[in-house]
Amino acid sequence: MNPFRHILALSAGALLAVASLPGCAGTVGAYTWVEEMPPATEAKDFVIRDVDTVNVRVYNQDAISTHERVRSDGKITIPMAGEILVRGRKPAEIAKEIEVKLKSVVVAPVVTVSVEQSAQILIPVLGEVKNAGTFTIDSGSSVLVALADAGGLSDYASPDRIFILRKGLDRRVRFRLTDLRAGIPKAVSFGLMAGDIVVVE
Repeated sequence: MNPFRHILALSAGALLAVASLPGCAGTVGAYTWVEEMPPATEAKDFVIRDVDTVNVRVYNQDAISTHERVRSDGKITIPMAGEILVRGRKPAEIAKEIEVKLKSVVVAPVVTVSVEQSAQILIPVLGEVKNAGTFTIDSGSSVLVALADAGGLSDYASPDRIFILRKGLDRRVRFRLTDLRAGIPKAVSFGLMAGDIVVVE
């Protein structure tokens, strides 16, 4: 199948899924702020191992973002930040260290760190983003990763109206871009799952 047609088909299917969910049409419908969600919705708390491949995404800085296997010395190399020890550390802790190192070269850097898993997932990103579509990302990735893949928010987006639609939840989960960029724990630790849909209004 033509890849472009495949993406269109997936996006169309996602739109139908949005329409079929109760209370999720347009700006109407119940939602819960991500900080009010129970801990069970957060990504698993794990540390990085030697066998892992680490994805480092710097929001809106593709040239600095990288994808590296952990070396035998337990480190990876980040453009503009140098060598970072990752073995035995949590992704969120590493992200904060990289942000500190990048502050001299990037204004208000926002970094997400994820560990590549065997299963990748397709996540539709719809609404007020620069390049709406369906993107392949690592399971458990932050919402910020999906937004970055979609080119970021459009000029018409409301930065506090970012929603996740998830099967099994009777309401949308709402995010603020400022919380994601500031690394607020509840916002950045909400891991995306197969079947999730990201909608920006």
